Amino acid sequence: MKSGLRTVLVACTNCGSREASPIAHGCDREYPTTSSDVFTVVQCARCGLHYLNPRPDVSELDVIYPANYHAYNIRRAGDSAPSRVTRLRHWIYSRRFRRPLQYLASLPRIDVLDVGCGDGWMLDLYRAADPERIVTYGVDFNEDACKVARSSGHTIYCSRFEQLDLPERFELVNLSHVIEHVADPPEFIRKIWSVLRPNGIFVVETPNTDTLDWRLFRQGAWGAYHIPRHWTFYDPRSIRRLGDSAGFRLRELRFHPAPVHWVWTGHNVSFGRRGVLSAVGRRLFAPLDVFGGGPKALLLLGLFTFFDVALYVTTGRTSNMMAVFQKEV
Repeated sequence: MKSGLRTVLVACTNCGSREASPIAHGCDREYPTTSSDVFTVVQCARCGLHYLNPRPDVSELDVIYPANYHAYNIRRAGDSAPSRVTRLRHWIYSRRFRRPLQYLASLPRIDVLDVGCGDGWMLDLYRAADPERIVTYGVDFNEDACKVARSSGHTIYCSRFEQLDLPERFELVNLSHVIEHVADPPEFIRKIWSVLRPNGIFVVETPNTDTLDWRLFRQGAWGAYHIPRHWTFYDPRSIRRLGDSAGFRLRELRFHPAPVHWVWTGHNVSFGRRGVLSAVGRRLFAPLDVFGGGPKALLLLGLFTFFDVALYVTTGRTSNMMAVFQKEV
């Protein structure tokens, strides 16, 4: 375990203000062997955006994203015989990400770029949606994950997106739970604008702070904080403002179940406490177990998916939102 990560103090990426108030504190609870440092989530005094400050320096990315990071191991864990959990997650995501393709229905070919592609499992789903028309590309900075993604036939660039000079242009850029990880989100999506062809589609999925579970657990236990890897936290208003800042037109904003957020919240509530119930909670809500197979993972994901559906019906929101933007020129 490493302590004393290199950190940087930052301003609000939404409005530039450096005035902010602390609202939450936490350490790495999903991968606790990476660092013992405690970090602070703050709220901008001017525009209300929530972000980590100070946050890890980009030089620490290899530390805070260990080799067993879940996004690097989703597809290869189920390559030969996908578990029920893997098949369920893929079915849910394939339905979710077919919707943006409707805006490109008339095109004979769709070049798709997945930024933060991990081991390529989402590119698999995009290609399966229309294998005759969809050509898949990905970007990630983890070399082992890139090798796995390439082995499935995708064109992969192993680099941070911010440092990459892409020769191609794309009809669709996918950003699934990535924007909250980047150092400069406005600059990041301006680059996405530059690699999209005219009328191209930009899909961004990210946690949503305007929801019941954030209000209940915002002081530190909210699972979607994912400290210290999530650096910026959005709500519908701020994610729309982010798209506007690069010239995108918002085509739709939808909310989806996020059962993993609830599992991680349950783990965080139990983390660091004593007693039998806390021990049972840490075991029951072990944060990485939900990405494997087995009846426990299926039960937890199914239960909290049902809970999130009920939450959406009653409040209109969940802790997971997907915005579809278009580059209109």
